[in-house]
Amino acid sequence: MRSFFMIVAGFVALTTGTGAGAQTPTVPDPQAYCRTAGTADMPDQQFTPDKTPEWMVAPFVNPQYPRAIYGISWRCVGGAVLACQNAQSPSCLKANTDRTPSAAMSDFCRSNSNSQVIPRVVTGTERMLAYNWICRGTEPAIAKQTRLDAQGFVAADWRRVSPK
Repeated sequence: MRSFFMIVAGFVALTTGTGAGAQTPTVPDPQAYCRTAGTADMPDQQFTPDKTPEWMVAPFVNPQYPRAIYGISWRCVGGAVLACQNAQSPSCLKANTDRTPSAAMSDFCRSNSNSQVIPRVVTGTERMLAYNWICRGTEPAIAKQTRLDAQGFVAADWRRVSPK
């Protein structure tokens, strides 16, 4: 009889959402997820999408090249959905805000004195840079800072989206 009660108690714990077997509730709608999450750099395990909703893709479609969508990243800011097109670059990732020039940048400037640009192949392509780098003489220098949003993403790459 005691084992029967243990089995029933275990079943109740699993089905009522308490105990070790409880799972986090899932949310399939990005808008509902963001209203709950507030601000999140990326969806977590609570979000369970079927696919990227068409209303998220539509703002990035160019009528001349309707199939030139490379993928959409999205995140939540203040309860709203923001989306970014992954156009074969790391533009949807948080920007690299390191102000220290790399050894490769220093080498480039020693060989390309007063260059008006240090190419991305030299500065790195893992993440977008918060700065445009040039060579002042033979030293790397920051020429311009890219505008970032409060979460550290390149502001111009992200759009607020919603179904109309």
